[in-house]
Amino acid sequence: MSLQVTPRLLATGLAVHPLGVGCRAIGDTPRGHAVTSDRQWLDGMRRAVERGATLFDTADTYGDGHAERLLGKVLRESRRQGLNLQVSSKIGHRGSAPHPYAGPHMKHQLEQSLDNLGVDRIDLYVLPTFDFGDNDRYLGGAIQQMRTLQELGYIGAVGLRGPHAEQAGDGGTSGRFLQLFRLIEPDVVLADFNALTPLIDLDEDEDLFAFAARHGTGVLITTPFAGGFLTGRPDRAPSAPRSKGGEILHRLMDPLRQRLGDRPGLLAMAALRYCLSRGPHTAVLAGFGTPDHVATNFDCLDLALDAEDLDLIAGIYAQLRCELAVRTGEATVGAPV
Repeated sequence: MSLQVTPRLLATGLAVHPLGVGCRAIGDTPRGHAVTSDRQWLDGMRRAVERGATLFDTADTYGDGHAERLLGKVLRESRRQGLNLQVSSKIGHRGSAPHPYAGPHMKHQLEQSLDNLGVDRIDLYVLPTFDFGDNDRYLGGAIQQMRTLQELGYIGAVGLRGPHAEQAGDGGTSGRFLQLFRLIEPDVVLADFNALTPLIDLDEDEDLFAFAARHGTGVLITTPFAGGFLTGRPDRAPSAPRSKGGEILHRLMDPLRQRLGDRPGLLAMAALRYCLSRGPHTAVLAGFGTPDHVATNFDCLDLALDAEDLDLIAGIYAQLRCELAVRTGEATVGAPV
């Protein structure tokens, strides 16, 4: 039976297309890559809207607000067309405050983001770090601020960053996540996850996705391509197995090529569909560098796969993790979207 990719309900009032658009790269061009113009950024976001995207992720730190302002243009255009897009954003700038989560600074930053975006409400507002100051001095105030902003209608769902897989072995990051999860009670978790990321055991030996499902919490997956590595662009991989890892990936994908055909974007399709198979409460954020990247990402969802296809993809990635571990001693994990 073919399995279609369907809309995802991340939280009450937050039903989204399964593929969201990450705007982190706006104003943050990687070294050695051509500078993307504002027109290209806008064309990419417009193309995503044309393909059905409903969720765009940004932050006050992306281009020091430039990403928010460009996205604001697209949001205004979409409203004129009768479309209702949704926005995820994060608190990052500290400004002159002693801490990003300090006192009235959180409300000030939200107001600035609302102004940049040209909206009255941010649909998902995320606490992106586990740092709440010495001895968590700002934690209680941050929780109260988020709930007050939610009650006043300035934000919809409350988000929390998930644990980092590369640090989970010592128990510190996963333990800290569980502590904050129980205090903050987030509606959505933003998780750095891809096919090279080991699943993190949390409460009662559950992985993050099972844990979130049990608590009725949505998961928004970032880093689906592991910094470009899983799309066959080893020049963008963030760590050691660039050339050899790319060769391994290409070889292991042969059975999938034989099954589905050697179609453009096959590697990106496998990476995205692997992430989306984590459960109906998950969606994915994918960044882009050009409008063509956006088209490729959305094309990945047009192909109907069956359970055998998804099992094959999972098996390929399991073998990839094993072979990379033998060569490097660690898996490759991408930078956030």
